[in-house]
Order: sequence, then structure tokens, then C-alpha cells
Amino acid sequence: MSERDPLQALWTRQQQEPFIMTAAQLRQRATRFQSKIRTRNRIEYAAAALVIGVFARMVVIIPEPMVRAGAGLIILGTLYVCWKLHTLAGAPNAAGLDHAASLADFHRAELLRQRKALASVWQWYLAPFVPGMLVFIGAVAFTPELDAPLIARLTLFATTAAPIAAVFGLVAWLNARAVKALDKEIAALDGAG
Repeated sequence: MSERDPLQALWTRQQQEPFIMTAAQLRQRATRFQSKIRTRNRIEYAAAALVIGVFARMVVIIPEPMVRAGAGLIILGTLYVCWKLHTLAGAPNAAGLDHAASLADFHRAELLRQRKALASVWQWYLAPFVPGMLVFIGAVAFTPELDAPLIARLTLFATTAAPIAAVFGLVAWLNARAVKALDKEIAALDGAG
């Protein structure tokens, strides 16, 4: 162990060069980040429109009241998520970047805002879908028209809910990774200042 101590001491005493980011590099990073946010949000809104369309059709054509209620709750959850996405994680207009008093402060504030939104994704992005999904899956599995024993109904419920829970877990994990990436970007920006 003592053989490593001189190497460790040498490593810890080495001088670090400060990280310097030019104004042009900062503008490029901020512009690219805002573009990524706008693209992400457009994809989310397109997916929301698809979800609303599919479940609205179910509300109209499926006669089972509880299935319709579940579909309606999913639509409401989707609308809530769209509203929260817009208010919490919407990209500012392009003029915001051009008119910022300090480009570094603007970019850092945007990184922090997106980080906060991604860190709370369970609350505003995933949780709103849970009531509708539970009602919908439960109504399908336990509909009176399904002539099956209780164990078959419970199995249908569980095998439908499990992949949805796995997708929710994956979404939460991906967002946690994005939070870590934003933390690194914020630290790099703070180091450049």
C-alpha cells in the first residue's frame, strides 16, 4: 500500500488547468441545448396527441362504463402532463437567448430549470397516468363480460400492469441519467466562470 502513496501524492498535487469556454462556445452549447428541448417537447406533444386520439376513440366506441372512465382519466392525465411539460420544461423562445444580459447566467438558469423538471418526473409526468391506467386495466380484467375465474382475471391485470410499471421505471431511470448529465453540464459551466 505504501508504494501507491507517492503516486497518489503526486497525482493530488498536480496543477489543474482551468476550464475556459469562449462566448461562441457557450452560445453554441446554449443554442444546441434549447434545440434539444424544443425537439423533445415536440415529440412529447405528438405522442400526447396520439394517446388522446386512441383513448378518445375508446371512450366513444367501448360500451363498458369503467373502461370508458379509465380511458377518460388517461386523457385527463395526458392533458395535465402536457400542461406541466409546457410550464416546467418548455424551451424559452429564441429571442430569450439573444436578449439575455448574461449568456452564462441564462444557460445556467435553463439547465437548472430542466434539471428540476427531470428530477421531479415521477410527480408530474408519471403519476398522472396511474389512476387512469389502474382503472382501465382493472375494468378490462374484471369486466362482467369476461367469463373467467378470479385467478385468470388477476393474472390478466398483473401481466398488463407489469410491463407498464417497467416502462415507468425505465422512464424514471432515463430521466435520472439526464439529471446527472445536466449536473455535469452545470458543473462545467460553473468551472468556466
